[in-house]
Amino acid sequence: MVKLSTVVVEVGGFRLNHISFEVRDGEYVVILGPTGAGKTLLLESIAGLYPLKDGQIFLNGKEITYLRPENRNLGIVYQDYALFSAL
Repeated sequence: MVKLSTVVVEVGGFRLNHISFEVRDGEYVVILGPTGAGKTLLLESIAGLYPLKDGQIFLNGKEITYLRPENRNLGIVYQDYALFSAL
């Protein structure tokens, strides 16, 4: 389970404001929006690549908001596979 509670992320002049949702085990989620809406920033924040200004992130009931990315036991793979030349 992944749960976000009133997450606020700010990078430069861009801000994601009070994002809350929960994805339970076995569920799928789709994040849709136009270019520049903050979809990637949201995913990178869940992975720990950007610190939160406010809010909390939970993984399987454990708060991971302040854990370093390498200690979160999750990852992110980008749609553009240019980094994976063998594919």
